[in-house]
Amino acid sequence: MRLFLDANAVLKRYIAEPGSDAVTRVFMAADAGRATLQYSLWTLGECLGVFDRLERQGRFPRGGMVRGQRALFGETARLARLGVLSVAPLRAGLVRRAWDLLLRYHLYQADALQIASAVDTRSDLVLTSHAHVARGAAGEGLRVLDPETDALQIDQALRE
Repeated sequence: MRLFLDANAVLKRYIAEPGSDAVTRVFMAADAGRATLQYSLWTLGECLGVFDRLERQGRFPRGGMVRGQRALFGETARLARLGVLSVAPLRAGLVRRAWDLLLRYHLYQADALQIASAVDTRSDLVLTSHAHVARGAAGEGLRVLDPETDALQIDQALRE
C-alpha cells in the first residue's frame, strides 16, 4: 500500500492534534514494512513554514521548532534509507501539471502540487485533512481519507 501524505497529514506526526494517532499508526506501519509512504519535497518546506509560524506565535515550547525540524528530517531520512518512504521531487512538468489542477479545482498552488505529486507517484491512498486537497484528489480518481475522521478506514487500508 502506497500512501501519499500532504503537509497537513505529515504535520500530525510532529504536532499533537486531531488525527495524530492515525498518522502515527501509518508511520509505524511503514517502519514495520507494511506500507510505503510518499510525500512531496514541497511538503518538507510547508512543514518548516508551519513550525516557524507556530514558534513565532508562541505556540511551540522553547526550542520546539528545532526539535520539530530535526524529527521531520531525521525520520524522513531514516524511512527513506529503509526504502519505505519516497520524497517526490519537484520537476517543471509537475509544476505545470499543478497549474492545470489549480485552475480545474480552484486551489492554491501548494495544494495543487500535493495532488499532482500524488497522481505522479501513483499513490493508492491520499491522506489529508484539507477539504480542497481531498476534493481535487478525488476528482483525479485518487482514494482519499482524512486522518481526523477516517481513522478506522485508514487502519483497515493498512491491513489490506
